[in-house]
Amino acid sequence: MLFIFLGIIFGFLGSLAAFFITYEEYQHHFSDKKKILRHSAETGIFAFFIFLAIAVLVGVIFNYVKF
Repeated sequence: MLFIFLGIIFGFLGSLAAFFITYEEYQHHFSDKKKILRHSAETGIFAFFIFLAIAVLVGVIFNYVKF
């Protein structure tokens, strides 16, 4: 349960970072602001689920391997 909580927290922070980095880069390449926001939001959502999946995977691995 702890790893899901950590995955949500770090996933949110990672998705914000991915959104802002993508938004800043796409401003140089696209002129349509809707397109920039859409692509940046997609990248942020994808980053959130990647971080969450990694946290859950680490939680499952640590649950099976007892130190």
